[in-house]
Amino acid sequence: MILETSRIEDGVTRNKISQFNITDLAGSEWLWDTKAEGDWAKEATSINKSLSTLGLVINQLAKNVAFKSYWDSVLTKVLKNSIGGNAKTLVIANVSPSDKFVYDTISTLQFA
Repeated sequence: MILETSRIEDGVTRNKISQFNITDLAGSEWLWDTKAEGDWAKEATSINKSLSTLGLVINQLAKNVAFKSYWDSVLTKVLKNSIGGNAKTLVIANVSPSDKFVYDTISTLQFA
């Protein structure tokens, strides 16, 4: 979503354009747990690759690495302006209190 605001300051119109993205990152898929096969397995693998690439790019941003791997995933290409530059980013992490998902919860919290 593109948000545009205008204001008049000292007789000059000032415009500000902002981009607003809401992205559901879903979750990583454990193929052996979901028993996904065929196209479902391909989709799960693609989701996992995209999330891994996003994590890599965020780590590169945090460490101020000159080259960022934005082009390694469609997800990171789309989110480039939202996670780099002077962007303000908010992450809401959904985790489970269940012992069954302890590794997923730890991974999600580390990512967030």
